[in-house]
Amino acid sequence: MFTVSYKIFQIAEFVRKNLQNPPTKEYLCGYFSITDYSLRKGFKQNFGMNVGEYIRTQRIKSAAKLLAGSDNLITSIATFVGFQNASKFAETFRRYYGVNPSDYRNSIKHNGG
Repeated sequence: MFTVSYKIFQIAEFVRKNLQNPPTKEYLCGYFSITDYSLRKGFKQNFGMNVGEYIRTQRIKSAAKLLAGSDNLITSIATFVGFQNASKFAETFRRYYGVNPSDYRNSIKHNGG
């Protein structure tokens, strides 16, 4: 099982480095020589979520860091982390953090991070 877990963490790192254009499950399975079942099971065991949820979570975490640490436009940040639609980004961000991206940025700047 060690090799599967190690592979899952390699895949997770690969996904994090490619958030703007995340690979498909099929691509990951082929590239890392892992079965779809092992990929799904490994993500669930190691991260408590499926691959799609992991990608969304990583995108939103990345966006939160960018919102807090830069003055880039929110639409630019949304695109950078792989969202093609700014309103979809805002909706997903709200679901994770409970506030709009702009409110999040303002609260970070006013509360000193």
